Amino acid sequence: MEMMPDEEYKILAALQALDILDESERGAFAEKLKESAELTRELAAFEAAIAALAYTAPPVPVAPDLKNRLFQRIAELPPTPAESVNLKPIVSSPTENNTPSLIVRSHDVQWKSYGVPGVSFGKLYIDKKKREITCLMRLEPGVTFPMHRHAASEEVLVLEGDLIVEGEICHQGDYIRSVPGSTHSPLTEGGCLLLMKTSIDNEMLV
Repeated sequence: MEMMPDEEYKILAALQALDILDESERGAFAEKLKESAELTRELAAFEAAIAALAYTAPPVPVAPDLKNRLFQRIAELPPTPAESVNLKPIVSSPTENNTPSLIVRSHDVQWKSYGVPGVSFGKLYIDKKKREITCLMRLEPGVTFPMHRHAASEEVLVLEGDLIVEGEICHQGDYIRSVPGSTHSPLTEGGCLLLMKTSIDNEMLV
């Protein structure tokens, strides 16, 4: 019995769903697909049936020690020579990105008077471009730091003792950040040691 053209296209739909048509057959089928809604439904049905095939296969049990055996085999493989995978040694160059870190030992800190009775500081780092200083500052018990205005943001971390800022008592581990233009006159009752990052252009108001 001679096959009808529509039946041929149904076979092509099945082959298209399996993705085994050659280029010329795929082109002819695509043209026919544009004209036939029935053929579009046939193709969708074939694709759905093929997609479901994977779920009809019975599950294959996996040996419980498979992962351990796989890792053991990997561990026993000989190391791959560097030249076989085009590995090149990394050679560091003396650029700005790998400049050695600045380390200031505590016993090397040079303490100086801040110009205020009972206040001393030890310079850690000065950023000349930003005009900022990072330093340690020590206030003796009962000292009130003079009223001053911040030229830029100031950051203070209390390392020891107490610092009273705007009525708030700060203790070890507390952090204070002051914004540019703000003014205050902190004080300490029992003395304190501070880590400070501040502008070298701060203005004393007294």
